[in-house]
Amino acid sequence: MKINSSKTVIAMAASMALGAALVAAPAFSQTATAVVAPSVTIYGRIDMGVESANDGALTRTMFQNFASRLGFKGERGFNSDLSGMFQVETGIAPDETGLSKTFASRNSYVGLKSHSMGSVLIGTHDMPLKSLEGTANQLWGEGEAMEIIIHGKGSATSSVAGTVFGDVHTRQKNVLLYQSPKFSNIVVKAAYSPDEAQTTTTNQSMYSLSAEYNDGTYNAGIATQSKDKSDKTFAMSATKITLGAKMGSFIGGVAFSALDNNATLAAAARKTNNSLFTIGYVMGATTLKFNYGTSSETASGAADDLTMTAFEVNYALDKQTNLYASYAQIANNKNAKGTYAGADNFPVTGVAGNDPTALTLGVRYNF
Repeated sequence: MKINSSKTVIAMAASMALGAALVAAPAFSQTATAVVAPSVTIYGRIDMGVESANDGALTRTMFQNFASRLGFKGERGFNSDLSGMFQVETGIAPDETGLSKTFASRNSYVGLKSHSMGSVLIGTHDMPLKSLEGTANQLWGEGEAMEIIIHGKGSATSSVAGTVFGDVHTRQKNVLLYQSPKFSNIVVKAAYSPDEAQTTTTNQSMYSLSAEYNDGTYNAGIATQSKDKSDKTFAMSATKITLGAKMGSFIGGVAFSALDNNATLAAAARKTNNSLFTIGYVMGATTLKFNYGTSSETASGAADDLTMTAFEVNYALDKQTNLYASYAQIANNKNAKGTYAGADNFPVTGVAGNDPTALTLGVRYNF
């Protein structure tokens, strides 16, 4: 939805308590060849489902929110090449107001965009490693496996004594990010986030870089992310590769990652190698989806490896509204406690080795 009247913009902004700061921000249309006229776009997504959620020991009926969000974005052209831009995006939970996120909790920034030189922004943003997905991340809700498998959230819940291992699903605050224009179907991203809590003994700045090729049929990408290691502190690092294709009714993708906690002491060292396979098949308004992912042990003999399998049937009522049903299962080894990342409040796996499952009926509306 676009609002081109400044009076309308002011009225709507006031009614939504955004304040004068947002009204004064630049606004946009995505035109690339001419000076962009002022406008503001309001966008978002509401994704809710009813779910039979089992943590491996107890089944609960739950109403789940899957990363619903509300956003405002704008762009104002200075000339035919350069424009200013902003975005403010907030996670919301329509079912439980207590779970709604802090204002501007999702990608929110201000920056400049040059059609010939690329974009530079500063604010809160997904690091390039997180945003690299290709066609390897197709399922919704609890079936979304990129965070659990490839970014290491499942491995981070290991019950092995002394394990220090985090995930790299990083939406970072205080980010400076550059994104190149698309040259020969390739886009490069680079991001830097300083450690604003730096002390005389610790300084853990974060860096991430990615390059992705996408010609509309085939896609391939590689990304890396690292954090400076400080004395007595581990610092997760990651490398990620994606490959995929859209060919007729088939959409397929694979992703691989290697995660390392870079521990100073060998006894605390933890690493995983992870893989994810995803396929989708489109039949008119219906899309069938399947994925399978594996995360290795964090150390030899740790027995904290896990696998994840998920199926989904999606029916598009129109371009904005989708109904879907999915089933997902995580198989944990005896010391693993992997659980789902898609919902705001899926119960944790309380006992190592238990296998959580989720049967979900959901509706997603994009606006």
